[in-house]
This record gives sequence, C-alpha cells and structure tokens, in this order.
Amino acid sequence: MQNSKSHSEKDLIVSINEGDTVAFDGLFMDMYPALCLLSNRIVGDESAAKDIVSEVFLQLWKTREFLNEVKSISAYLYVATRNRSLNHLKKQKRNEKKLQLAYEKQLEETSYEDTLQNVFNAEVVRMLHKAILTLPPECTKVVQLNIEGLSTNEIALQLGISPSAVSHQKARAIRLLRGKIVPGVVLVCLLLAD
Repeated sequence: MQNSKSHSEKDLIVSINEGDTVAFDGLFMDMYPALCLLSNRIVGDESAAKDIVSEVFLQLWKTREFLNEVKSISAYLYVATRNRSLNHLKKQKRNEKKLQLAYEKQLEETSYEDTLQNVFNAEVVRMLHKAILTLPPECTKVVQLNIEGLSTNEIALQLGISPSAVSHQKARAIRLLRGKIVPGVVLVCLLLAD
C-alpha cells in the first residue's frame, strides 16, 4: 500500500514539476484544510493561517522545478507550513513584547511530539472530510448539518424529514465512516512512524 502511495506521490511531483495546473489544484484542494489547521494551531489566527498556507503553495508553484528533490510532497508541505508559521510569529514578536513571549513559549512547547500530534490531527480531519463526501447524498447532508451544530430536530426541519429519519442517517453515516476512517488512521500512523 505504501509503495502505491509513493508511486502516486512521485507521479504528482512529476506532473506539478512539468507545470500541470490540474494536479497542483488537486493537491491544493486536498492539503489546504489540513495545513490551515496546523498553521492556526501555531499562530492562533485563522486568517493569518490561511495567508501562510497560500504563501506556501505559491512558493511551491514558483519553485516547482526543484520538486524532483522532494521525497514526500505532503511532508514537504507540513514542514514548510510549520516553518512559515513560526517565522510569522517571529515577525510579529518584533512589534509586540506579548507576542515575543508567546513566540518563545511556542518554540519551547513545540516539540517533535507536539508537531507530530498536530500533523496527525490535521490528517485525521482531512480524511474525515474526504470520507464524508463519499457518503450517500442524504447521509452527507445530515452529517454536515450535524457538524455545523444543528440538533436532530433542526436537521429534520431543514431537510423536511422526520427526526427518526435523521437519526437513521446519522447511524448509517457512522457505520459507513467507521470502515473508511479507521484504516486511514492506521495508515497515517504508519506513514508518520517512518
């Protein structure tokens, strides 16, 4: 399984290296939410995190001819996002003493294990998001509304179905997601262990 992942990453790197904008857009859509989550955990500012991740992708596109030196594009993006996020804090600390203390504290507290945990959390969120989109349409709607914080009755009212139908769709979604997410989490653990 890991060989096919490595092979597909190699193909993706080659495609982007050759200027394939469709491959680049696919990578962006796949990795952007997870990278924003990682950056936001470091800088504590969702808007700044989005800007940072956009800059990471812009830099990746500008320097794509050097991608053949990269073994894992996802690992490269996580490291680049982490470094750019820490650099963002460093720039901010020049202006405010409070941010300087926060930056130093973040550097002290950001151990390898913390970074690994943040990457793991981001990957699980990314896998969950992708898995939700593969559910049957009625399940997807119910799960998305549930994630937005709507109650069973509110979902039923919005979708024009009974609360028991909503509960049924939730149970169905959990059953279907369990089979998709657990193997993915195991794979992420194995990949991060390398």
